[in-house]
Order: sequence, then C-alpha cells, then structure tokens
Amino acid sequence: MTVLPGRAVEPPRRTFDEKWHEGSKALFKKATLPSSASRTAPGGPSRVLRGTLAAGLTVGAGAATAGEPALTLTVDPGRERLLFRHERDACETWDIPDTPSRAYRDAAGTIHLFQSHHRARSLEGPDFASLAHSCTVVFEGRQRDDPASFDNASWIASTFTTDGRTVHAVVHDEYRGHRLGACAPRDAAACWYNALTAAVSTDGGASFRPAEPRLVAALPRRAEETRGAQAGVFEPTNIVAVTGGFAMMANVVAPAPQRSGNCLLRTDDLTDASRWRAWASGAFATRLPDPYAGDLDPAAHVCDPIDPAALPWPVTSLTRHEASGQWIATMKGRRADGDGVERTGIFYATSPDLLHWQGPALLLEAPLMGSGTPCAPERPIGYPALVDPESSDRNFTTLGDRPALTFVRAQLDGCEVGPDRDIVMVQVRIGRR
Repeated sequence: MTVLPGRAVEPPRRTFDEKWHEGSKALFKKATLPSSASRTAPGGPSRVLRGTLAAGLTVGAGAATAGEPALTLTVDPGRERLLFRHERDACETWDIPDTPSRAYRDAAGTIHLFQSHHRARSLEGPDFASLAHSCTVVFEGRQRDDPASFDNASWIASTFTTDGRTVHAVVHDEYRGHRLGACAPRDAAACWYNALTAAVSTDGGASFRPAEPRLVAALPRRAEETRGAQAGVFEPTNIVAVTGGFAMMANVVAPAPQRSGNCLLRTDDLTDASRWRAWASGAFATRLPDPYAGDLDPAAHVCDPIDPAALPWPVTSLTRHEASGQWIATMKGRRADGDGVERTGIFYATSPDLLHWQGPALLLEAPLMGSGTPCAPERPIGYPALVDPESSDRNFTTLGDRPALTFVRAQLDGCEVGPDRDIVMVQVRIGRR
C-alpha cells in the first residue's frame, strides 16, 4: 500500500464535492485554537499542554425523547464515497476499520485518519479525497493477557495535537480472560475487562509509544472482581479542546454503585494521563485510578452518566457546529418510533455545554453491526462519526453546514460480521430548527 510522504508546506485541499454551565456554559465553551500560521508550540513538542489552547441507507426522521435537538441533520445517501475498501486496501485479513474516524493534520499539512484494529495503521493524504491506507503499523499493544499491565490488545481510539508534531492518543485497552481459560470461549464477555490508557507520538504520527504514566481511566475494581459480565471503561470519543483544557466522553459498563452510561472526562494536561478527572456531583473531581495499585472504595470513584435520556447509547464522536456553537454527539442505536416501529441506525443529539443534551434523533436508518439472530443483517453499519473535511481545526472537531458522516459497513462472512468492512463517507446538511 502507498504511504504518502510528509510535505514541507500545506498543499491546497480539494473539497469533498470535487471528488465525487452559567458555569457549565463557560466551562465548555469551545477553546480557540491557534491559527495555522502559529500552530507550532513554543518550546517544541515537550511543552506541557495546560490551560486554554492558543448502500441501502435511509435518511432518518425519528422523534426525540429528551427534547428535539437544536439542529437538524440530514444525510444525502446518494453522495457516497469509500475511504477504505477492505478488498482493495487491507494489508492483512484483520486490517479492518474497528473504531470511529479520528483525524488530524500534521505539521506538514498531511491528514492522518485513524480507524484501525489493534495493529494500528492510518490513512494519509493532503485532503480527505486523496487519503490512502498505509501498511505501516504505528502502534500495537503487547497483548500481555494481564489485566494489571494495562498493556493488552490496544486500539488507538482518540488523537489530539496542537502542533502536528506531538500527537497524544487515548487507547482502548482490552483484557480478554477467556484466552487464558478464565472463562469458556462461549462466555468470553464474562472475562472482558476494559480500561483507557495513553500513547504519544513525537513524529507527527509516524510512530506511537505508551505514555508514562500510562493509565487514563479504569474501574475501581480488579478484573477478577467483575468476572461474570463485561465491565470497564470503553470506547472514548475524540478529544475536544474546551476552556481550560480538554474533554472527551467514554462509555462505562460497571457493577453498582457505578451506573453504566456515558461519562465525561476532562484534563488540563494531555502530557500526564493521571490528570484526567470524571464529572460527578457537579465537578470534575473523580479519579478513575489503578485498582491494582491498592484497594479502592468503589463508591469514591464513580462518575455520573451524562444525560442518559438524550444519550442512551455509547457516544462515538463529539464535534461542534461553529455557526450555532452547539455540540453534536453521534451514536448508533435502536428504538421504537411514534408508531411503535423499531428504527435502527445512527442517531444524534445536541448540547450547548456537553452536560445538557437534547435528542436523540435518527439521522440515518440502517441495520446495525452486533445485531440480529441467528444471523447478522445484511450490510450492517457501525462506528459513526461526524467530520468536516473543510474544517480549519487541526483536529477536525469543528463543523460547517456541510460536513460528512463516516461509518463502517460490513459484508457478512456466512452469518456473521467478519473482516470485510469498508469506511463509508456521506454528506450531511446541518440546519437550525
């Protein structure tokens, strides 16, 4: 596969069309990023980052149950593009898209899009219309099969950079105990223990290494204490810049006293993974520390799920509509409409501050990966994310009125979803109600 070299200057980018609180509101006002002429951090990559940063698809029209979203999003399913086609682009059988899209622009102007399996590879190019899949593995966990190591099967799940040289990543780390016989293979989920860790690149994303400290967030219980059900901190969203720092959501699945749902985390320092704090009882004061470092009181380390009525499923992306200032969350889910008909697909919700949400509303109706018995549905989809190829934000966290929706679409291997998966991009129109 072709690996595009870095460029000395940022080339002109082709458009998508050419190729085919009072506290919370202030706290979560989108931070202003430096202009493209001043994105390089003073002092180089080691500078501490603290403080405010200088096809069978149907357009959905689902009713919202927690209040209508402040924005209307509609999809043009006729404007489809494949960013990755497994049959054409995969470097090995299980070189597959297995996360939502995460993109940034490096110091030379090259776009890196991560949406990979646990052998992390990226798509690279001067613009989204020219992205090409690289066969170079830039990060891989050691798969130690030891929950205390937090170094198991590892997915780059979020990226953020201020200068295009130092790239911080949050990693989805899976310990799967059935591989060592802790559970029978048919009960693999009963020994699934998940955490979030950190990795860093100092060469623009050409390679990543585990960060020190490594752990971002874990349950206050050890793997053996959660055995019998899937548990952990899963699937972080992309990282966004907010006033005074950075934020992301992560899906928490846990026994009591923790309630399962989307938790909001914030840090003032991306260089120190231990500084992430979760929202609980009106403040970012809850640490989600290493349960293997000592005994923990589970009640002292819980987060408050954010607006479960509006965000009933794991949030897969967070972006901000520049014209309205509204944040938009994407999710995949299923629910009955007003006539009692089950609708499945991609949903969205909106928020002025990342804490109070309106929605969900159906954006795109389609069958879902992970559903169906005894067989999965034909051409199911998953891992949705909103991204604007024309965003001036280095991390593509801002949206104009004509962004794109990316998602993974699978071809069945017999009755099940296998490795044959493509990354699909369709255009979206954003309007106000």
